[in-house]
Amino acid sequence: MRRLSRHFAAFLLCSTALSLPLAAEETDGSLWLGQIVIGYAEDGTPILAGENATHLTGDDLRGATSTSDVDGLLRVQTSVFTQKDPGNPGVSVNIRGFEGSGRVAMSVDGVPQTYRLTGHAAQGYVFVDENLLSGIDITRGPVTGLGGSGIAGSVNFRTLELGDVLKDGQTQGGLVRLDHASNGDTSSGMAAAAMKAGRFDALAAISRHSGDSYADGDGVEVPDTDTDISSALVKLGYDLTETQRLTFSLMRYETDFFATSYFQHLTNDVAKIGYHYDPGSSLIDLRVNAYLATTETDWLRGSSPFASAVGRNMSTETRGLDVTNTSELRFGGWQLTSVNGIEASQDNLGGSKGGVNPTTGKARRLSAFSENVFVQGKWEITAGLRANSYRLDGEASKGTIDIKNSSLDPKLTLAYQATDWVQPYVTLSRAMRSPTLQETMLGGSHPGGGVGMIANPRLEAETEEGVELGFTLDRAGLFAAGDRLTGRVNYYNMEVENYIVSSMAFTNAFGQTGAAFVNVPGRTKTEGVEIELDYDHRAFDLGLSYTHNSSHLPSQTPGLGAGQYLPDDTVSVRLSRDFMADRLTVGAQYTHVSGGLFTDAYTSTPYQKDDSYELVDLFASYDVTEDAVIYAKVTNLFDEVYAPWLSASATENGRGRTLHVGTSIRF
Repeated sequence: MRRLSRHFAAFLLCSTALSLPLAAEETDGSLWLGQIVIGYAEDGTPILAGENATHLTGDDLRGATSTSDVDGLLRVQTSVFTQKDPGNPGVSVNIRGFEGSGRVAMSVDGVPQTYRLTGHAAQGYVFVDENLLSGIDITRGPVTGLGGSGIAGSVNFRTLELGDVLKDGQTQGGLVRLDHASNGDTSSGMAAAAMKAGRFDALAAISRHSGDSYADGDGVEVPDTDTDISSALVKLGYDLTETQRLTFSLMRYETDFFATSYFQHLTNDVAKIGYHYDPGSSLIDLRVNAYLATTETDWLRGSSPFASAVGRNMSTETRGLDVTNTSELRFGGWQLTSVNGIEASQDNLGGSKGGVNPTTGKARRLSAFSENVFVQGKWEITAGLRANSYRLDGEASKGTIDIKNSSLDPKLTLAYQATDWVQPYVTLSRAMRSPTLQETMLGGSHPGGGVGMIANPRLEAETEEGVELGFTLDRAGLFAAGDRLTGRVNYYNMEVENYIVSSMAFTNAFGQTGAAFVNVPGRTKTEGVEIELDYDHRAFDLGLSYTHNSSHLPSQTPGLGAGQYLPDDTVSVRLSRDFMADRLTVGAQYTHVSGGLFTDAYTSTPYQKDDSYELVDLFASYDVTEDAVIYAKVTNLFDEVYAPWLSASATENGRGRTLHVGTSIRF
């Protein structure tokens, strides 16, 4: 496979170079472009049809057909799960059994979220208010374009845009959302206003969540699961000319919660300035973004009077810049979409009393990327190449940490339109994940952290090589006039070299012996099957998500992070039907989560745990007007008593039967 990667990289370098001399044949039309680009992310990056991706919209995130929260919504997507800590409002995404420390690159509006914590839970969270979201973009497998710092995929949480608030033709307007859940007596509300005035536009939104601890299916309260979240969002835009636009966004998120045995106060601030230049040429669509993100947490008090970490403060500041240009070209019988750019970012740690978590240190990342989609007739070829470099430096308890590394990561997809509705494909890829400061400097910053926890100044990056085989479907008139079946069936096989896990007896380069994060020699493998199908009929809508995962990865050690294995099988089926001239929608969702490999706390030996569970939800919504919707839903209809898979604690059960009612009004 490594020899294949070298030849593969050479091919991609050549294919990328092909796009340089083609300016004389730039295309003016772009009817063909619909075969390749199905949309653009908020940061301007094209969403390519060949990606193994799911793009959730505002309709998926809220209203009758959504689940009770973002965690629940992500858990019913193929090969996607989350680390679930009932008390922690942060979201930690697991894709294909890879979790923590940036294996899944998470971002808000394209801004990386790199807050890490080594403890008794997930090793990284994103903190964003679901009331302020307009969509979530999930990509499975390595990403060679912007945001491709993970080895398992990426998740971008998109916040509200002007079009989410203003109706067509409006120059000013507002949006109000209200929701109440019976179990835990939890209420939330959001109000947004937007306006346009000449070349200037603005959006502002505030949101609030509050509630008590919820009860499980037996009616037993799960302590310290109350909700206390406040957030705000501001976005400004100014059209310098007809071809140039400046944007600014600022998000503030604040919460109090209980997790890892302590009551904590956390803030997350994300600021971004953007520039877009689109002169109308198919060769230039330029986007430039500069950003600053700061996540900070204070540990206020512990669950016992002897808690030693009271007063702990930890912060991660991430600042960066990205530049992306998209060109559309035609040469001979081929059409080409070429996306090229660079991105650079730096993490700075801060705080005090971090314990095993370092509170000083820097991590620098620099990448250049090129992704090129060639289409001719029934053939579609995607050739991507990403060059990465990183550097970590800081002071551990016994010496200086200074690690550098680089990689050249290619990706190639060959697809063929076998019929007008079936497109088989094969994808080969390679990706690198740099170790984090928290992994490298376990034990804390100088003069030292937790007893027995030590740094590893020679920790190497993880390298993944993988293959995917599958086909996409898009068939109209399958069983009846006006119906449509869309979706994807995919098999993946991923091998990771230098996979990083914790070891309880390691001697580092400083001569210390203790617990550390180390590289596993050789290659480790995981594989699985993904099925994502949607069937639309004039009488009903049917959706199916199925994941089978077979992991041979060595286990993370719960206690130094969290277990990462997906259930062996996850099935989610959604059925809905419209009535009253499509104004009333009623339906149900069924989810089955099987058992799978499991690791107990403070151990690294996995075993098969066959505790499965099933959840049933009912939902209904009614369009009072075109801009006013009321909805109701019942989650966990049969009061199933269960501990969510990948829960921070096997003794903390999930939420019992809950009635949700809400409304969304745009004016």
